[in-house]
Amino acid sequence: MTLIELLVAFVVLLMLVGALVSLTTQSLESWTAGETRKEVYDRANAVLDAIASDLRNVYVENQIFDDGQKMLQPPTFACDLDRNKHARLRFVRTGNAAVMRVPAGAGGGGGPTNLTPPPVYYTRAWEVAYVMDPDPAKAVLWRAVRGYDRKGTNSLLRPPLHYAVNDPFFETSFGSVESGVLWVGYKFWTQYTTTWDDSEKIQKVGPASKQRSGPEKRWDSTRREDKGFYFYRRHFDSTNPDFVYPEIVEITVVVESGTPETHGVRLTESCDERSSAIRLTHTRGLPDAPALVRIEGEWIEYGGITLTELTNVRRAERLTAAASHPAGAGVRFGETFTTEVRLNVYREAQEP
Repeated sequence: MTLIELLVAFVVLLMLVGALVSLTTQSLESWTAGETRKEVYDRANAVLDAIASDLRNVYVENQIFDDGQKMLQPPTFACDLDRNKHARLRFVRTGNAAVMRVPAGAGGGGGPTNLTPPPVYYTRAWEVAYVMDPDPAKAVLWRAVRGYDRKGTNSLLRPPLHYAVNDPFFETSFGSVESGVLWVGYKFWTQYTTTWDDSEKIQKVGPASKQRSGPEKRWDSTRREDKGFYFYRRHFDSTNPDFVYPEIVEITVVVESGTPETHGVRLTESCDERSSAIRLTHTRGLPDAPALVRIEGEWIEYGGITLTELTNVRRAERLTAAASHPAGAGVRFGETFTTEVRLNVYREAQEP
């Protein structure tokens, strides 16, 4: 073989090796992306399944009991916001203790309430609550289980403004559902709802009306605690409480697909609460626009995306407040998953 032939053969070999390395690299990247997406789907499925399973077993009543001195706690179905503007869902459900996944060592605030709840007619009932971690920097969804006792004063159904992880009540009742949960939201289909579009206000519409009525994003089955609830009653009648329960609950969860430490997306320069463009180290892995990201405690929606910038941004989404963020602040984002759960105990308000 001549020198030229050897050089040609060597170049061809280099081209083949280069193509093989490139193909292998792309295959490994695709496999890694697929495994990451599978993990995110599995975590989201765990969250949605847990909430849906509890909702399908909701227990309801339409009466008020008293002990001769005061009204007792009814089996409330409620959704409101905590101090960090995170949705907080609370209700009573039925179920066998074996399937309730009671946290280890749960004692119901000093007693065996969690393990041996008092019977409600022909079954046992449990208080259940889903809340986000009290620390806004942490992305953890918590589930609480406690035996339902309408005579009890320490109840998940009437919680304090904000839970504290180091409270005995929290330690004995709460267990982590999943970490990496950036946001959980709920919408409720009422007797007037015609669309899940929450930009449409909820209103009473006739059967043949072309008007649209949106969903409710908060709930108070007793209709006497939450003045912002559409079906709130100014004059509560204990002899005719007329409790109301949603027909369908839409659950939306955002599961983080990586942390700023792993994907490296951070602010390259500081921004204040009025900034209309967000400059980043890179935008690889971010969802296609329009989508949302979380920087510190603020959710930001973007309508456009370049290699290093988010454009057409809308600040203070999901009830958060616009704030200044320093250079180097981590950018958090994830995949959004939604499911609907139809309640078997739907009840319309008889006196809207």
